[in-house]
Amino acid sequence: MVWIVKLVSIGAEDEEHSTEVMRIAKPGNLTDLASLGLTLAEGKRLLAGVQREIVAAQARVHAVHRPACRGCAASYRIKDYRQHALATLFGQIAVRLPRFHCARCATTQAGVGWPPHVRLTPELDRLRAQFSALMTYRTAAEMLAQLFPVDAGTDPETLRRHTFKVAESLPVPVTAEPAASVLSALAPAMPSRAA
Repeated sequence: MVWIVKLVSIGAEDEEHSTEVMRIAKPGNLTDLASLGLTLAEGKRLLAGVQREIVAAQARVHAVHRPACRGCAASYRIKDYRQHALATLFGQIAVRLPRFHCARCATTQAGVGWPPHVRLTPELDRLRAQFSALMTYRTAAEMLAQLFPVDAGTDPETLRRHTFKVAESLPVPVTAEPAASVLSALAPAMPSRAA
């Protein structure tokens, strides 16, 4: 038996666009339990394919938004497209984003609302930090590679560096003063019980 996994997107005006993500061929009987359902490798490929198609569709919709020039308020025109590599939990993807050019001012602007110098999604960054906090960096890297189609940043040193970066961005917890120091500070203000 062959299954075809398709991703169907429905736009604002109910227009449909379908994309074939993956073909899965499996036997129709259950004599071999190893062929039951998806294997881990097939699941990873499926997740990576779905992620790639969804990101590509989001980038196409995002590219439609054209900013107004800051200098003359004219509408920018698309100059060219640039690929931005991004690591996600479900694989490395390339986001194709436009660069804009104003014919009047001869200025160029990068895509609207795209954060500069971003190489991975916050979800992947958080999960890597969480795995690294629970186990050694090498073990965390191996676990990520085993479970998810992550193909970027699985070096133990990269995990260590990103874990410390995430830890620095966490809010500092408010620590309560020990009860003894509070009492000693209040002691001079308290009346003595001399009998």
